[in-house]
Amino acid sequence: MSYQEQERALFDLLFDSTVRDNFCKDSTSALYQYELSEEELNDFSVIRPDALVLDAKIRADLLLSHFCRTFPVSFSIVSSLENGFDVLKGLVDVETMRTTTIDRATFFGRRLGESLQHFSFHSADEQAKVSAVLEAELGMAWTSASLKREVMDNGQLHIKPSQIDGDWSTQSIKLAPYVCAAMIPESYEKLKALLCSEVDCDLWRSLSKKSLAASRRKKILEKDEPRLFIARAHISHMSRCEPTIDQKTVELSEGFAPLFQHVNGTVSVDYILDQLKQIGAQDEMLQSIKATFLQLLESEMLEQA
Repeated sequence: MSYQEQERALFDLLFDSTVRDNFCKDSTSALYQYELSEEELNDFSVIRPDALVLDAKIRADLLLSHFCRTFPVSFSIVSSLENGFDVLKGLVDVETMRTTTIDRATFFGRRLGESLQHFSFHSADEQAKVSAVLEAELGMAWTSASLKREVMDNGQLHIKPSQIDGDWSTQSIKLAPYVCAAMIPESYEKLKALLCSEVDCDLWRSLSKKSLAASRRKKILEKDEPRLFIARAHISHMSRCEPTIDQKTVELSEGFAPLFQHVNGTVSVDYILDQLKQIGAQDEMLQSIKATFLQLLESEMLEQA
Protein backbone atom coordinates (compact mmCIF):
# COMPACT_ATOMS: atom_id res chain seq x y z
CA MET A 1 0.00 0.00 0.00
CA SER A 2 1.19 3.49 -0.81
CA TYR A 3 1.11 5.09 2.62
CA GLN A 4 3.35 7.86 1.31
CA GLU A 5 0.84 8.77 -1.39
CA GLN A 6 -2.01 8.64 1.12
CA GLU A 7 -0.03 10.95 3.37
CA ARG A 8 0.50 13.36 0.47
CA ALA A 9 -3.22 13.38 -0.28
CA LEU A 10 -4.12 13.99 3.36
CA PHE A 11 -1.54 16.77 3.58
CA ASP A 12 -3.08 18.48 0.55
CA LEU A 13 -6.58 18.09 1.99
CA LEU A 14 -5.47 20.00 5.06
CA PHE A 15 -3.43 22.74 3.40
CA ASP A 16 -4.67 23.07 -0.19
CA SER A 17 -8.05 24.80 -0.21
CA THR A 18 -8.78 23.77 -3.82
CA VAL A 19 -8.24 20.07 -3.15
CA ARG A 20 -10.26 20.35 0.06
CA ASP A 21 -13.17 22.13 -1.65
CA ASN A 22 -13.22 19.52 -4.41
CA PHE A 23 -13.16 16.74 -1.82
CA CYS A 24 -16.13 18.25 -0.01
CA LYS A 25 -18.06 18.25 -3.29
CA ASP A 26 -16.98 14.82 -4.51
CA SER A 27 -14.48 12.91 -2.38
CA THR A 28 -13.80 10.26 -5.03
CA SER A 29 -13.03 12.43 -8.05
CA ALA A 30 -10.97 14.86 -5.96
CA LEU A 31 -8.44 12.12 -5.19
CA TYR A 32 -8.02 10.70 -8.69
CA GLN A 33 -4.87 12.81 -9.14
CA TYR A 34 -3.13 10.66 -6.54
CA GLU A 35 -1.75 7.19 -7.24
CA LEU A 36 -4.09 5.35 -4.89
CA SER A 37 -5.66 1.93 -5.17
CA GLU A 38 -9.38 1.43 -4.62
CA GLU A 39 -8.66 0.15 -1.12
CA GLU A 40 -6.54 3.22 -0.36
CA LEU A 41 -9.21 5.51 -1.74
CA ASN A 42 -11.79 3.87 0.50
CA ASP A 43 -9.78 4.89 3.55
CA PHE A 44 -10.73 8.50 2.79
CA SER A 45 -14.44 7.74 2.59
CA VAL A 46 -14.77 7.92 6.37
CA ILE A 47 -13.57 11.54 6.46
CA ARG A 48 -16.46 13.90 7.12
CA PRO A 49 -16.19 17.04 4.98
CA ASP A 50 -17.30 19.31 7.84
CA ALA A 51 -14.74 17.74 10.18
CA LEU A 52 -12.03 18.16 7.53
CA VAL A 53 -12.85 21.86 7.11
CA LEU A 54 -12.80 22.36 10.88
CA ASP A 55 -9.49 20.49 11.25
CA ALA A 56 -7.89 22.61 8.51
CA LYS A 57 -9.18 25.81 10.11
CA ILE A 58 -7.83 24.89 13.56
CA ARG A 59 -4.42 23.98 12.14
CA ALA A 60 -4.21 27.22 10.17
CA ASP A 61 -5.23 29.20 13.23
CA LEU A 62 -2.50 27.61 15.35
CA LEU A 63 0.10 28.29 12.67
CA LEU A 64 -0.99 31.90 12.24
CA SER A 65 -0.78 32.38 16.00
CA HIS A 66 2.84 31.19 15.81
CA PHE A 67 3.68 33.40 12.81
CA CYS A 68 2.02 36.36 14.54
CA ARG A 69 4.55 36.11 17.36
CA THR A 70 7.32 36.53 14.77
CA PHE A 71 5.64 39.37 12.84
CA PRO A 72 3.47 41.15 15.46
CA VAL A 73 3.50 44.66 13.99
CA SER A 74 3.13 43.42 10.42
CA PHE A 75 0.17 41.20 11.34
CA SER A 76 -1.56 44.08 13.14
CA ILE A 77 -1.10 46.34 10.13
CA VAL A 78 -2.25 43.71 7.62
CA SER A 79 -5.35 43.04 9.73
CA SER A 80 -6.38 46.65 9.10
CA LEU A 81 -6.16 46.28 5.32
CA GLU A 82 -9.03 45.17 3.11
CA ASN A 83 -8.91 41.35 2.73
CA GLY A 84 -5.91 41.31 5.05
CA PHE A 85 -7.09 38.27 6.98
CA ASP A 86 -7.83 36.40 3.75
CA VAL A 87 -4.27 36.97 2.57
CA LEU A 88 -2.76 35.85 5.88
CA LYS A 89 -4.87 32.70 5.96
CA GLY A 90 -4.20 32.02 2.29
CA LEU A 91 -0.45 31.93 2.93
CA VAL A 92 -0.88 28.89 5.19
CA ASP A 93 -0.87 26.57 2.21
CA VAL A 94 1.05 23.63 0.79
CA GLU A 95 3.89 25.84 -0.40
CA THR A 96 4.49 27.25 3.08
CA MET A 97 3.92 23.96 4.89
CA ARG A 98 6.36 22.01 2.73
CA THR A 99 9.10 24.38 3.87
CA THR A 100 11.30 23.03 6.67
CA THR A 101 10.07 23.91 10.15
CA ILE A 102 13.09 26.10 10.94
CA ASP A 103 12.69 28.15 7.75
CA ARG A 104 8.89 28.26 7.67
CA ALA A 105 8.41 31.62 9.42
CA THR A 106 11.03 33.29 7.20
CA PHE A 107 9.43 31.83 4.07
CA PHE A 108 6.00 32.98 5.24
CA GLY A 109 7.35 36.50 5.88
CA ARG A 110 8.89 36.74 2.42
CA ARG A 111 5.61 35.74 0.81
CA LEU A 112 3.77 38.25 2.96
CA GLY A 113 6.17 40.92 1.72
CA GLU A 114 5.31 40.02 -1.87
CA SER A 115 1.60 40.21 -1.00
CA LEU A 116 1.95 43.81 0.21
CA GLN A 117 2.15 44.88 -3.43
CA HIS A 118 -1.48 43.87 -3.93
CA PHE A 119 -2.97 45.84 -1.04
CA SER A 120 -4.46 49.31 -1.28
CA PHE A 121 -2.60 51.73 0.98
CA HIS A 122 -3.37 55.35 1.78
CA SER A 123 -0.18 56.41 0.00
CA ALA A 124 3.05 55.07 -1.46
CA ASP A 125 4.82 56.44 1.61
CA GLU A 126 2.60 54.38 3.92
CA GLN A 127 3.28 51.25 1.88
CA ALA A 128 7.04 51.89 2.05
CA LYS A 129 6.84 52.23 5.85
CA VAL A 130 4.90 48.98 6.19
CA SER A 131 7.45 47.22 3.99
CA ALA A 132 10.27 48.58 6.14
CA VAL A 133 8.68 47.25 9.33
CA LEU A 134 8.12 43.84 7.76
CA GLU A 135 11.73 43.84 6.55
CA ALA A 136 12.93 44.41 10.12
CA GLU A 137 10.77 41.59 11.46
CA LEU A 138 11.81 39.34 8.59
CA GLY A 139 15.46 40.03 9.42
CA MET A 140 14.90 38.87 12.99
CA ALA A 141 13.08 35.77 11.76
CA TRP A 142 16.00 34.90 9.48
CA THR A 143 18.73 35.41 12.12
CA SER A 144 16.69 33.40 14.65
CA ALA A 145 16.34 30.54 12.17
CA SER A 146 20.05 30.66 11.31
CA LEU A 147 21.05 30.55 14.97
CA LYS A 148 18.66 27.71 15.74
CA ARG A 149 20.00 25.71 12.79
CA GLU A 150 23.57 26.22 14.01
CA VAL A 151 22.71 24.81 17.43
CA MET A 152 20.60 21.90 16.16
CA ASP A 153 23.13 20.89 13.50
CA ASN A 154 26.21 21.08 15.69
CA GLY A 155 24.84 20.60 19.20
CA GLN A 156 26.48 23.81 20.35
CA LEU A 157 27.18 27.36 19.26
CA HIS A 158 30.60 28.29 17.95
CA ILE A 159 31.08 32.04 18.41
CA LYS A 160 34.42 33.55 19.27
CA PRO A 161 34.47 35.41 22.60
CA SER A 162 34.19 39.14 22.05
CA GLN A 163 37.42 40.97 22.90
CA ILE A 164 37.80 44.68 22.30
CA ASP A 165 41.40 45.70 21.83
CA GLY A 166 42.78 48.99 23.04
CA ASP A 167 43.26 50.14 19.45
CA TRP A 168 39.78 48.95 18.45
CA SER A 169 38.98 52.14 16.54
CA THR A 170 41.83 51.51 14.10
CA GLN A 171 40.54 48.08 13.10
CA SER A 172 37.92 47.33 10.47
CA ILE A 173 34.45 46.51 11.80
CA LYS A 174 31.48 44.54 10.55
CA LEU A 175 28.13 43.20 11.72
CA ALA A 176 28.45 40.40 14.25
CA PRO A 177 26.91 36.98 13.49
CA TYR A 178 23.12 36.73 13.70
CA VAL A 179 22.66 40.50 13.54
CA CYS A 180 20.27 42.35 11.23
CA ALA A 181 19.73 46.06 10.69
CA ALA A 182 16.92 48.05 9.05
CA MET A 183 15.53 51.55 8.86
CA ILE A 184 12.04 51.72 10.33
CA PRO A 185 9.61 54.68 10.47
CA GLU A 186 9.32 54.73 14.27
CA SER A 187 10.78 53.04 17.34
CA TYR A 188 9.93 49.34 17.08
CA GLU A 189 8.87 49.07 20.71
CA LYS A 190 6.68 52.13 20.27
CA LEU A 191 5.08 50.65 17.15
CA LYS A 192 4.31 47.46 19.04
CA ALA A 193 2.78 49.43 21.90
CA LEU A 194 0.64 51.53 19.54
CA LEU A 195 -0.39 48.88 17.02
CA CYS A 196 -0.51 45.60 18.94
CA SER A 197 -3.39 45.15 21.37
CA GLU A 198 -1.81 42.04 22.95
CA VAL A 199 1.53 40.25 23.00
CA ASP A 200 2.74 36.82 21.87
CA CYS A 201 0.04 34.20 21.24
CA ASP A 202 -2.72 36.46 22.54
CA LEU A 203 -2.23 38.93 19.66
CA TRP A 204 -3.61 36.68 16.91
CA ARG A 205 -6.60 35.78 19.05
CA SER A 206 -7.24 39.46 19.72
CA LEU A 207 -6.87 40.51 16.07
CA SER A 208 -9.22 37.71 15.00
CA LYS A 209 -11.90 39.20 17.22
CA LYS A 210 -11.19 42.83 16.41
CA SER A 211 -8.75 43.92 13.74
CA LEU A 212 -6.72 47.11 13.90
CA ALA A 213 -8.71 50.10 12.67
CA ALA A 214 -7.49 51.45 9.32
CA SER A 215 -7.78 55.00 10.66
CA ARG A 216 -5.45 54.14 13.55
CA ARG A 217 -2.92 52.57 11.20
CA LYS A 218 -3.00 55.66 8.99
CA LYS A 219 -2.61 58.07 11.92
CA ILE A 220 0.32 56.21 13.47
CA LEU A 221 2.20 55.72 10.20
CA GLU A 222 1.83 59.37 9.26
CA LYS A 223 4.50 60.23 11.82
CA ASP A 224 8.09 60.46 10.64
CA GLU A 225 10.56 59.56 13.37
CA PRO A 226 12.87 57.11 11.54
CA ARG A 227 15.16 54.89 13.57
CA LEU A 228 18.02 52.60 12.65
CA PHE A 229 16.91 49.30 14.17
CA ILE A 230 19.59 46.71 15.01
CA ALA A 231 18.82 43.28 16.45
CA ARG A 232 20.95 40.32 17.47
CA ALA A 233 19.55 36.82 17.89
CA HIS A 234 20.75 35.05 21.02
CA ILE A 235 19.96 31.86 22.90
CA SER A 236 17.90 32.52 26.01
CA HIS A 237 17.48 28.81 26.79
CA MET A 238 19.86 26.19 25.45
CA SER A 239 18.41 22.91 24.25
CA ARG A 240 19.84 20.44 21.76
CA CYS A 241 16.37 19.77 20.35
CA GLU A 242 14.58 23.11 20.66
CA PRO A 243 16.72 26.07 21.76
CA THR A 244 14.80 29.23 22.66
CA ILE A 245 15.89 32.22 20.58
CA ASP A 246 15.29 35.83 21.60
CA GLN A 247 16.43 39.16 20.21
CA LYS A 248 18.50 41.93 21.79
CA THR A 249 17.84 45.24 20.08
CA VAL A 250 19.33 48.71 19.79
CA GLU A 251 17.82 51.75 18.10
CA LEU A 252 19.82 54.69 16.81
CA SER A 253 18.91 58.01 15.27
CA GLU A 254 18.28 58.30 11.54
CA GLY A 255 21.57 60.18 11.13
CA PHE A 256 23.54 57.08 12.04
CA ALA A 257 22.19 55.10 9.08
CA PRO A 258 24.58 56.51 6.42
CA LEU A 259 27.54 55.60 8.62
CA PHE A 260 26.31 52.04 8.89
CA GLN A 261 26.69 51.60 5.16
CA HIS A 262 30.44 51.48 5.80
CA VAL A 263 30.21 48.76 8.45
CA ASN A 264 31.20 46.04 5.99
CA GLY A 265 34.55 44.79 7.28
CA THR A 266 36.66 47.06 5.06
CA VAL A 267 37.04 50.30 7.07
CA SER A 268 37.68 51.31 10.67
CA VAL A 269 35.85 53.70 12.97
CA ASP A 270 38.80 56.08 12.77
CA TYR A 271 38.50 56.10 8.99
CA ILE A 272 34.80 56.96 9.24
CA LEU A 273 35.53 59.73 11.74
CA ASP A 274 38.29 61.16 9.53
CA GLN A 275 35.88 61.35 6.59
CA LEU A 276 33.32 63.15 8.76
CA LYS A 277 35.96 65.55 10.06
CA GLN A 278 36.93 66.48 6.52
CA ILE A 279 33.38 67.59 5.77
CA GLY A 280 33.21 69.74 8.89
CA ALA A 281 31.85 67.54 11.69
CA GLN A 282 32.52 69.00 15.14
CA ASP A 283 34.65 67.20 17.73
CA GLU A 284 31.68 66.73 20.08
CA MET A 285 29.75 64.91 17.37
CA LEU A 286 32.77 62.78 16.47
CA GLN A 287 33.25 61.70 20.08
CA SER A 288 29.57 60.83 20.37
CA ILE A 289 29.73 58.69 17.20
CA LYS A 290 32.86 56.93 18.44
CA ALA A 291 31.20 56.19 21.78
CA THR A 292 28.17 54.72 19.97
CA PHE A 293 30.35 52.42 17.89
CA LEU A 294 32.09 51.26 21.07
CA GLN A 295 28.72 50.50 22.67
CA LEU A 296 27.73 48.46 19.61
CA LEU A 297 30.95 46.48 19.90
CA GLU A 298 30.44 45.92 23.62
CA SER A 299 26.85 44.75 23.06
CA GLU A 300 28.15 42.38 20.32
CA MET A 301 26.11 44.01 17.58
CA LEU A 302 29.39 44.65 15.77
CA GLU A 303 32.73 42.87 15.78
CA GLN A 304 36.25 43.55 14.62
CA ALA A 305 36.94 42.13 11.17
